[in-house]
Amino acid sequence: MSLLFSGIKIGNQYDRDYLAERLGYRTRQAISRGVVTPNKKNNIILFVTKEKASDATQYIDYIDGDFLFWEGETSHSNDKRIINSADNNDSVHLFYREIHHRPFIYKGTIKLVSSKIANNKPSSFVFKLNNIDQTATDIIQAKSDFYNLSETEKDSLIRSRIGQGDFRRKLILYWKGCSVTGFCNTSFLKASHIKPWRYSNNDERLDLYNGLLLIPNLDLLFDLGYISFMDNGGIILSKILSNEDLLLLDIKKEYRLKKVSPFHLKYLKYHRDNIFI
Repeated sequence: MSLLFSGIKIGNQYDRDYLAERLGYRTRQAISRGVVTPNKKNNIILFVTKEKASDATQYIDYIDGDFLFWEGETSHSNDKRIINSADNNDSVHLFYREIHHRPFIYKGTIKLVSSKIANNKPSSFVFKLNNIDQTATDIIQAKSDFYNLSETEKDSLIRSRIGQGDFRRKLILYWKGCSVTGFCNTSFLKASHIKPWRYSNNDERLDLYNGLLLIPNLDLLFDLGYISFMDNGGIILSKILSNEDLLLLDIKKEYRLKKVSPFHLKYLKYHRDNIFI
């Protein structure tokens, strides 16, 4: 580990004041940005907040399993350096927190595995976390399972995980909140396939229009087939659900999808015909 990070331990929490002092800066303002590149050091430091303050730029950043999905700065000032980090022997370090105004958790170094450069919006990056917060037994088992796979299976697994993260990202950008209620705290929203993953081909699994972003109670009912939606977006309720069930689950008969594209229709029909009960 770089001497710059000596004493900073994976899994521990740190605030900006402490980190600014440890990294050799006079004030916390020097590390107030999402990307910090200490002068004359082969280090790129990401400070990532999943749920940001309402007045902050609402980048879509989150950890899914052992991958970080991260949007670069709108200025694109560090895009090239991040892309070339491996070639330049730059180590990328991650400090991560679920919500603003809380300490960051140091996740260790991360490795870039995918990037999509954009001009008129933030570029998208996917990093593999090198150090996962798991018990020793879980780590041993996970490593054993992974390394027993063939190279083709390993590549397929990684691509699948990246694809699922991209699917959720696309749904957040498209729906901006729950597809029904409009609830916009994405930490609580579930990316739900209309035609289930297990029955979809690879194109359908990643198709934006085969997805809804739902609050947990709607997601569960939709996944189990207790609710579905008409082509005009109106909700359909299973006869199995009693009025008391609807009241306790806070499901309203006037619920409807906020919008329906023609591209949603084949998936909605599949759900009504094959999943709805």
